[in-house]
Amino acid sequence: MKKNFKIEAATAKDVADIASLLSWAFGFSKARSHEYVANIGIETLRLIRGEDGRPVVCAGLLQTAHIFHGKPVQAANIVHVAIAPERRGQGIAVPFVDALCDEARSNGAVIATLFASTRPVYRKAGFELAGHEIVYEAETAALPSTSRLGFERVELDDPRLASAYAEKTLSESGLLARGVAHWNELRRPPTDALAAYMAEGETAYLILDMGNEACLTVRDWFAASSDAAQGLLSFLARFRSVYPAVRWHGAPQDDLVAVMPDKGWRLAHQEEWLLRVLDPATALRQRGYHVDQARLALRIGDAALEIEIREGAAEVREATDAFGPAVRVDARAFVQLFTGFRSASKLAQYGLVAGDSADIRRCDQLFAGPPPWVAEHF
Repeated sequence: MKKNFKIEAATAKDVADIASLLSWAFGFSKARSHEYVANIGIETLRLIRGEDGRPVVCAGLLQTAHIFHGKPVQAANIVHVAIAPERRGQGIAVPFVDALCDEARSNGAVIATLFASTRPVYRKAGFELAGHEIVYEAETAALPSTSRLGFERVELDDPRLASAYAEKTLSESGLLARGVAHWNELRRPPTDALAAYMAEGETAYLILDMGNEACLTVRDWFAASSDAAQGLLSFLARFRSVYPAVRWHGAPQDDLVAVMPDKGWRLAHQEEWLLRVLDPATALRQRGYHVDQARLALRIGDAALEIEIREGAAEVREATDAFGPAVRVDARAFVQLFTGFRSASKLAQYGLVAGDSADIRRCDQLFAGPPPWVAEHF
């Protein structure tokens, strides 16, 4: 395929062809492909047409934000890049993703994120490891059953679920500010197998998928404290007569694992999501920090920036010699530093960060926080 392609917004007449692309690329059933398009919205899809006018490449572009230390960094999720089999290996993925990033930035995004089936391809487009997606599995027989925290069943679209999730984002790092598309996917059919439960005092909630008798799936959850986490697990223990196991998305330092017994749980799946910084200065301004005051000069590739934190707010500007020597960060390593996926000290061990040891330690402190993760696969 020629590189001077044209990216277009998808229309309703493209749905059948897009569904085929999703089936060929990801093994979606025909029904699941159409469901996915409906969930994220045809207006979010971008495509390239072949010579016959039919889509041969497509992907979704979802406007969102990732929350870092309590503040949203405006973002775009690039989701399900699907290329027709006969068009693969022609070098189209990188320019296609580059064009999506250009559109995202024009719409206000300062970072773009995705899950990659082939990491080397997306690294060529400037993406780097940024955070975790982790799925834990536990035997229901091993869950604690001492708590008597009460739960009531609520509707899947109960606004208290979204409010509690928003609270969850404030104590973690990297979680999505979910939009309609994300919630649609969490609540996708079969609805007769889904149920949502809210704890008394709104201290915890669960969205359960009971469609697989071999394993109870927690599609989403929140626990405001360790007591609430214990109560959530105890509620799940009530399902042990039907389901031998339960699975949930969790953090690298997970609140449910923390209140589990020593045995009975395992890591079922781990994958990393990737991020590209579209506007380093603005991304640094939007991000939250756990320090009230700090000053640091960063040289990110050829760009030199000064960061000054005052009462938790960041001022970022072009560096001057008067500000002092800068910590030099490889442009790709900056992604990992920005999200907290790896510390400056660790990156320095890899030869990707250089500078005065005191400045590197200050850099560690500036970007410290919970390890970044997401609570769903987007």
